[in-house]
Amino acid sequence: MKKIQKISAAFLSSTVLLAAFPLNAVQAAESGADAETDPILATIALNGTSASAEGENVTIDGTTVTITASGSYAISGTLDDGQIVVNVPDETKDPGTVKLLFNGVNVTSKSEAAVLIENAEKTSINIMDGTENTLKDGGLYKETNAVIYAKDDLTIKAGGDLGDGKLRIDSVYQNGIHCNNDVKITGGNIKIRTDEGDGTDATTGKGDGIRGKTSVEIKGGKIDINAGGDGVKSTKGTVTVSGGDTEIKAGNDAVQGETAVQISGGTLKANGDRGLTNANSGAAEGGPITITGGTILATATDKQVIVSGNTQNVLLFNTTTQQVKDRTISLYEMQKAETIFEMSPDKKYSYVLISSPLLTDAAKCTLSIGETQLLEGKPIELTGALTVLTDVVSDVPAAAPNYDINDNGAVDVVDAVLLARIVAGDSTLVVTDIAAERSDLDGDGKTGPLDLTQMLRHLARLI
Repeated sequence: MKKIQKISAAFLSSTVLLAAFPLNAVQAAESGADAETDPILATIALNGTSASAEGENVTIDGTTVTITASGSYAISGTLDDGQIVVNVPDETKDPGTVKLLFNGVNVTSKSEAAVLIENAEKTSINIMDGTENTLKDGGLYKETNAVIYAKDDLTIKAGGDLGDGKLRIDSVYQNGIHCNNDVKITGGNIKIRTDEGDGTDATTGKGDGIRGKTSVEIKGGKIDINAGGDGVKSTKGTVTVSGGDTEIKAGNDAVQGETAVQISGGTLKANGDRGLTNANSGAAEGGPITITGGTILATATDKQVIVSGNTQNVLLFNTTTQQVKDRTISLYEMQKAETIFEMSPDKKYSYVLISSPLLTDAAKCTLSIGETQLLEGKPIELTGALTVLTDVVSDVPAAAPNYDINDNGAVDVVDAVLLARIVAGDSTLVVTDIAAERSDLDGDGKTGPLDLTQMLRHLARLI
């Protein structure tokens, strides 16, 4: 291992600091909740096929950057195929937090986690104000199974007061974030994709968005998860949502806790084959979910969620016909003459959970999907903590698929070729928003071989 000469932080040149880590980012770091008195121990520059560092506690071996002690480390630049590793030799002697200050970080790791927390009492990723950061995998893992893989506690937060920094995590078919202990998100604009596979059996995206073994806690931030597997999951403990704005589209469970799911604040849109689940309660249909606050829409295709112990009203209903995505579900409160709830599911569904502080006991609401009022427009009278409607008649028509993928006014073989390239994950192809939307012909929330089959059958009927 090539050792970087240790230089006391007190003697770091201000010129070096400003060049590697701009002044506004340094000020943001110093104004962060837990970084106001912390000096930056080292600045790390990622240079494509190499890396360099000025400061303490950093070693570099090729494109692997290893941090070996607690403290704050400013990181910027790109690694085409590399890794950031946190490995504190003795966390009992050094129990502090390792703080990674992301200031325009772009790391791709083709065979392992882009960020690996090998050993540390606590590690935080601080997303600096005004920066865009990206972590990617290449789909081939030797030992880990996530773009960010942490063996100890991990927190992701905004680095400055405004908290508008962005972090995108892309996985070909494994997990976005995996943590063996507690994972917590308190801020930042975070987008996670684990459905980036090319549609073949070997690389279809099946990974979870966020997986924390002991617990997952969302306290703040804007989080957008599109997962081939589960969206947010704790394999041994509790998932807690107390703040933030979280939107999840998942191939399996949108939110799954092993022992509990507790929602007390924030905004949560959880759309999956199952919306909210508690895996280990002993009940055949899964365990209860506790909702005491927040604005929530959870939808599912498989079964309705079980809720109990709530101090905030919940409305559950299922529809007689499966619904398509992107039509707004709304509740209109007749006495107040205002809409008190509206959200649009990101994938098809039959079961719906709605909860909001505005769903009071006295509320009388009409329920709509899109422009269509359900229950013949008759109001729902909420019955305390839990109101359940079964077999809600819905005549909302399924959206007819639009086969004009390239939006040129005609449907022909060119549209089929474009769709085939999208399904194959052609990296040279620039996909417009219209093409991305129309490529999901079967309305299942993703683009794959079945959509291409439907396109070819449609063209055959036109011949």
